[in-house]
Amino acid sequence: MPYAGQILSNPYTGERIIFEQTERDTGGSLVAFKHVMSPRSTPTFPEHVQLNHEERFEILAGTARYRLDGVDRQAGAGETVIVPAGVIHINCWNAGPEELQMRHSFRPAFGTDIFFETLFTLAMNGKTNSRGEVNLLQLAVIANEIESQTFNAGIPIPVQRLALPVLAMIGRLLGYRGRYSSA
Repeated sequence: MPYAGQILSNPYTGERIIFEQTERDTGGSLVAFKHVMSPRSTPTFPEHVQLNHEERFEILAGTARYRLDGVDRQAGAGETVIVPAGVIHINCWNAGPEELQMRHSFRPAFGTDIFFETLFTLAMNGKTNSRGEVNLLQLAVIANEIESQTFNAGIPIPVQRLALPVLAMIGRLLGYRGRYSSA
């Protein structure tokens, strides 16, 4: 289980997270972590939407780029980016020359701490591609384990809702797990 103070690094993306509050700490109301990114010209995650929770980025240092409702934007230190539930977006990435530091949070939690711990642990163990991405079957198993309703913006959501349990079942049969811990 993720825990406050836990530090995880993704060697492929140059990202580091430090959990500040986990789902267990807040009774499910919030997950928050410091998110540090090296300069990068492209985002880590594709365009997506969370239907059942808000995502927030409080910029502590550096300059963040992000896309909200199809519009590319920028935010600097002292600014906060709020992505309401149901809004298509691309998470903040560091397109500037300096390290980007953010406080990244989700309300309610819905397993996002487990999601990030699992993704970073797989990357740290060399179980991702060179961009730090897991394969589709592994992603389906992870997504099927948590309550976050996060969907790729390029595929109709009803299709994803039908495909997710099938892909997760195949993934489990191939030995993928929904949770991997660095501890």
